[in-house]
Amino acid sequence: MGRGRTGIGALLPPAIAVACLLAPMPAEASRPARIDPPAAGGEPGREQGLTAAVSRLQQGDCAGALAILDPLVADMAGRQRNAVQILRISCLGPAGRGDEIPGIYKEMAASEPDNPSVRAVGVFVAAQQDDMPEAARRLTALAEQAPDGLGSINGVLARGILQDLGERHDLAGRKRLFVALARADWQPADEPDMRESVAQGAIEALLADRRLPEAEAFLPRIAMPEILVTMATERLYEPLWPAIEVRLGDHSGLAIDRFALGRLEAFTRSENDDRTRRDAIRAFILLGRYPEAIELGEKVAVVDGMSDDAVASVRYHAQALAAEGDRAGAIERLRPFTTIDPAKTPSSVSGLIGLAELLDEAARPAEALAVARAAQASSGDTISKWGRAWLRRTEVCALSTMGRGGEAKPIADGLIAGSADNEAAAIEALLCAGRADDAAKIAVATLATPDGTAAIADQFQPDEAIWAPAGSRLRGLWVAFLTRTDVKAAFDRSARILPRRLWPARTPRPIPRRGTDEPSTLT
Repeated sequence: MGRGRTGIGALLPPAIAVACLLAPMPAEASRPARIDPPAAGGEPGREQGLTAAVSRLQQGDCAGALAILDPLVADMAGRQRNAVQILRISCLGPAGRGDEIPGIYKEMAASEPDNPSVRAVGVFVAAQQDDMPEAARRLTALAEQAPDGLGSINGVLARGILQDLGERHDLAGRKRLFVALARADWQPADEPDMRESVAQGAIEALLADRRLPEAEAFLPRIAMPEILVTMATERLYEPLWPAIEVRLGDHSGLAIDRFALGRLEAFTRSENDDRTRRDAIRAFILLGRYPEAIELGEKVAVVDGMSDDAVASVRYHAQALAAEGDRAGAIERLRPFTTIDPAKTPSSVSGLIGLAELLDEAARPAEALAVARAAQASSGDTISKWGRAWLRRTEVCALSTMGRGGEAKPIADGLIAGSADNEAAAIEALLCAGRADDAAKIAVATLATPDGTAAIADQFQPDEAIWAPAGSRLRGLWVAFLTRTDVKAAFDRSARILPRRLWPARTPRPIPRRGTDEPSTLT
């Protein structure tokens, strides 16, 4: 699954972008996604207590909920006790009592080892204990054997597990989990878009095993134009290219209109929701309607504790500004991220990476270098190795532009040594430093595998093939790099440039609406 660019030239689905940039397993992953009240066993007082406890949980009042549940659970046994324990577990971590959870889970598993809800708790417990391989094993078994238990698995937890499988290069385990989740048609309430990325992962796994009919059956789940375009460029998906191209339509217009219609309608129903605003901004960018994207994006403030969706909205706003030719305005839109504490707002690091890249693109290398170094110092362990590599890339590019090749060399050498963490960042840094031969070695090796191709194929796409192009100097390095015989041969074996008929139109598309005769209308 492609990861794409991190800076202003990117239009990754937000959950994927954040998952790649952040270190796995933020705290909210240890809390179940759904709170279901257990049966009270016919005792009115107990029933009233459980109802009150669930109400407190839904209000985020863990102290109040535990004050009710702790005495209740002492007099319960069997299935009812386990159901109440599950309610308690959702609050023990936030209440600072997380050390109680493993013992509770052990007790529940001994009495009801096959209970899907108990098995789901086991996934959370393994993650809480930082045993990610065991969390992956338990989640896979849950999806395959008891998919009814997936309702309490949140997107943050699942994507942390999937990211860990990728970082440990357990590709077989990751493919099996993608297929299991897709077959269960799992869609987490906190990240509903994950249903599409899970479908893509399952398709990738099934095609690798030459199971074309099942792979094609999952294709209708994917509506995001960005994912479909990625699939239309990687040869792993070549057996599905005709079907993918039909879903995209000329200039990718069918997919854009389908996506934009749903997201803009959702925004009109819930204009104060961070997620619907984010997706409306994204829809306007895909439609090429940058003024509308800018109007929606400028209302989002950069503040400590802002949501991941709000962070993505600000990044999209900056992208729309850059596409309109206002790169200076895009830079200033991202600059407030330098005042945000990554510990309080981990996803803010994506704004810092974008700011550093934009400054480099704007021929302001000294500022780019300062931002990249400050971001590395402030982000600590909230940023993944993949995200940190992009900041190191900016260091190399900025230093090379300023003629400080001696300082750039050891950083670039470090990126070569750790290129498995982020092949695209390593290659780009080497191209900035004029070390094309070293870059070619990494590129040819990376393009030799489907996962490597997914990591870098989109970098070679020309400006005309992407949404909201802003005249990227860095992308130009990749386009020139593709003229090398060795790199071109490796690329052609595993990928292709997006066919011209699928390239986005350079004129704004009409806003799609239901029930009209406009060409863009979907009914």
